[in-house]
Amino acid sequence: VEKFKHNQQPHNSLHSMFNIHTGNTLPLNENWPHLQIDAVSLYLLVLAQMIASGLTIIYTLDEVSFIQNLIYYIERAYRTPDYGIWERGCRSNNGHRELHSSSIGMAKAALESLNGFNLFGSQGTSSSVIYVDPDAFNRNCTILKTLLPRESSSKETDAALLCIIGYPAFVVDDEKLKETTGERVVENLM
Repeated sequence: VEKFKHNQQPHNSLHSMFNIHTGNTLPLNENWPHLQIDAVSLYLLVLAQMIASGLTIIYTLDEVSFIQNLIYYIERAYRTPDYGIWERGCRSNNGHRELHSSSIGMAKAALESLNGFNLFGSQGTSSSVIYVDPDAFNRNCTILKTLLPRESSSKETDAALLCIIGYPAFVVDDEKLKETTGERVVENLM
């Protein structure tokens, strides 16, 4: 996480594949890209929802620090090309990374849900509150509005957009843009 925060290179990103029995990361495969901002963002979004529902998940300040680092990890989604929800990159599936509306939207949802959020719930103090850089949040909002209703520069639309105009992110505030994006997905993918 620390290395990725400094240079946003795919080889420094969090693994997205784990052994289901041991929890260990699977060996890095050059054919399987790991840079997926949307996956980390979804984890953070669900974490916030579970804690808000009353579950105690975070117990130590070290865990709070790790979650804060994950926030830093996704804050630059607006300028970090990734492989997208389908892990293929651009439309030609040749592994080239690009900015994806679904990744930026999921990052925006996670940032919005965790900004000022106390990871210890009602038992927390100011030391367990998550901070989101307002400039990074606003840049994600601006780039998302600019990209939509497209998924990326090479993809006119994608089913992944449904995740940001509806469940689980519900992140597009502009009703007309939400409607246009949804219509484009239905028209082109049905």
